[in-house]
Amino acid sequence: MPPEERKRLLQRLPPERRQRLEQQLERYSSLPPEERERLQEQLARFRNLPPERQQAARDLFRRFLALPDDRRLLVRDEFNHLRNLPPEDRRARLQSDQLRRLFTDKEVGILEDYVALLPQED
Repeated sequence: MPPEERKRLLQRLPPERRQRLEQQLERYSSLPPEERERLQEQLARFRNLPPERQQAARDLFRRFLALPDDRRLLVRDEFNHLRNLPPEDRRARLQSDQLRRLFTDKEVGILEDYVALLPQED
């Protein structure tokens, strides 16, 4: 989006919303190019989901954000680990005693719902 168009759109927003959006844009522009590309790919994948799966992803994200900060970090690390596993290994990891000892039932539910949203490659 050209800077002038961005400025016009930002001026229409309520002050609090505008400030949050400006901060988010600042953070985004300070990311390395590879990270910005990864985020753009994630957004494109999200937009290609059917509406009900988009809503499921939004609901999952809200549940994730409701976790305490320290637990959110652990769950996020596990998200990343699961994302990089082949589907069969993901299922085994989710059913493992080790994972069940590390995470609460609520957190395991979030992880299971996350895996259900991943593209099914196999």
